[in-house]
Amino acid sequence: MRLFVAVEIDPRIVQKIARSVDELRRRVDERAPRARIGWASTERLHVTVRFIGETSEAQAASIASSLAPALPVEPFDVTVQGIGAFPQYGAPRVLWAGVGAGTEGLAALEREVTRRLATCGLAAEERAYRPHVTLARVREAAGLQTRPLLDGLLDCPFGTYNVNAITLFLSRPSPKGSIYVPLQSTRLRSPVFSDR
Repeated sequence: MRLFVAVEIDPRIVQKIARSVDELRRRVDERAPRARIGWASTERLHVTVRFIGETSEAQAASIASSLAPALPVEPFDVTVQGIGAFPQYGAPRVLWAGVGAGTEGLAALEREVTRRLATCGLAAEERAYRPHVTLARVREAAGLQTRPLLDGLLDCPFGTYNVNAITLFLSRPSPKGSIYVPLQSTRLRSPVFSDR
């Protein structure tokens, strides 16, 4: 079972992102028609909190159990804005929508999820957490260049929404790309402080 934890995105914002993805597709067809790109399914766009990867059914059950209790993080707003790429220059490997406001809240979620996953034997990520919305993975650039592809899209605003839960997803491969199946949702809550 291939798992990951994510924050889902408000459908109104997804619609706006989808329009920009249509523009990106048009530009790719125009500039690099031989490029091979795996486009993310717009109905399941998300901000990954933690990629888990392949697990056994027993480990997946343990992960779900560790993530079940409400998270001690207050709900917060996230702003999705701009389109970027990894790397910034040359041929892109990943196309993404950026996160403006709300990165601190997402980082707090990532720390808490990582802490809980450690109890299931999963080590922390080695790379620093950089929240974003993956739009596409470039398998073969075939002449595609980041700068002209993203011209005029770097700062486009998509909107702000409130994050009050995380979702544990199962990623299923299919001929048209991965299908994301929600397995469990966990609410956020304010931390409980005690006088004792």
